[in-house]
Amino acid sequence: MKIIVTIFVFSSNLIFSITFEEIDFFRSAINENSPSIIENGNNYCNDYFDNLSISINERYKNNFMCKFSKKRNRFYVYMLGVDKREANSLRDFCKEILESWPEIYDHMDEKFKSQKKGYLSGFYVDNFFNNKVLDFSNDIIEDQRKIDNAINDFIIENRFNFSQNNVENNSLVQKEINKINKIYKKILNRSITDLDVLVKNTLDNIVRYKIFVNDIKNFKSYSCNWHPGKGLVPYIKREKFNEFENI
Repeated sequence: MKIIVTIFVFSSNLIFSITFEEIDFFRSAINENSPSIIENGNNYCNDYFDNLSISINERYKNNFMCKFSKKRNRFYVYMLGVDKREANSLRDFCKEILESWPEIYDHMDEKFKSQKKGYLSGFYVDNFFNNKVLDFSNDIIEDQRKIDNAINDFIIENRFNFSQNNVENNSLVQKEINKINKIYKKILNRSITDLDVLVKNTLDNIVRYKIFVNDIKNFKSYSCNWHPGKGLVPYIKREKFNEFENI
């Protein structure tokens, strides 16, 4: 069973049709403790924007959120309930908001479409250690500090799982050290796993951006919609957030 599942998953990077839901299913069939790509990606994205300073958006007082829709097989990065009171066009209004978020703004440009997006890092579960995304700088001292901190965090957070047997405890910690060193080498060597390729291809197809707008003057609700690499001019549609909630 394990061999069949592995072949299916990693040969699928040739057809680009497999979904995250299917990848999660087969990964859990191989190892029931495998982290869910959907849950990791969604949670990390929301945490990313929660922790990000929004001082550049003081005018709008809004933040982006993230949502994976299994029904549509889409991953949405969206902003809620921006009130439009100005007389400018809805397209210009939405573009102006987007321009205040450079990392998202760049994703609409075909030239920068393939750039790494921090808020999407959670989908790359091969770079996860102890529920955190690891990133290294090739600065040996700084990288070693990050590794030591990650191991210390693991020990603290799992302290109740340790026994009176120090040999077993040391073996458990060494297993995690080996795991983090493997991730370290992968990142520094800029190596790409089969799973990384699958994740990248899937994200390229399913990521979408939305800003929900309340047109105060006309008492109407709209959404501005973007597709990565397709330009800054949004597609406008009449849409209320409660309609989006159910997808």
